[in-house]
Amino acid sequence: MKRLSLEGSVSRAYISWLETVKKFYSEVLADTEVQTKLSRLKVTTEDLNVSNTFIGELETARTEYLKEKGESQDSTKQKDASFAKIDDWMSEFYAVLRWKIIFNY
Repeated sequence: MKRLSLEGSVSRAYISWLETVKKFYSEVLADTEVQTKLSRLKVTTEDLNVSNTFIGELETARTEYLKEKGESQDSTKQKDASFAKIDDWMSEFYAVLRWKIIFNY
């Protein structure tokens, strides 16, 4: 259990959880004795290999997610900066408009 990182509770933090899962699969796939014990639970070596492959796909998907999240945050910053410029311009526009109304110009 300790070698497979299954003692205690599994962390919910993504990085820690992922490291635990990676360690579990690398240890299980490297030890045929553990694989034999898992086969009694109807967990095949093929199941283990497929799951291990999914870890790589998960990491790729997570990387893409973080990239897109960063792009979204950059877009939001650019949008906010644009709105701030428009707000400044509109404030000046309203000030000129009030001046024209007050002085009938």
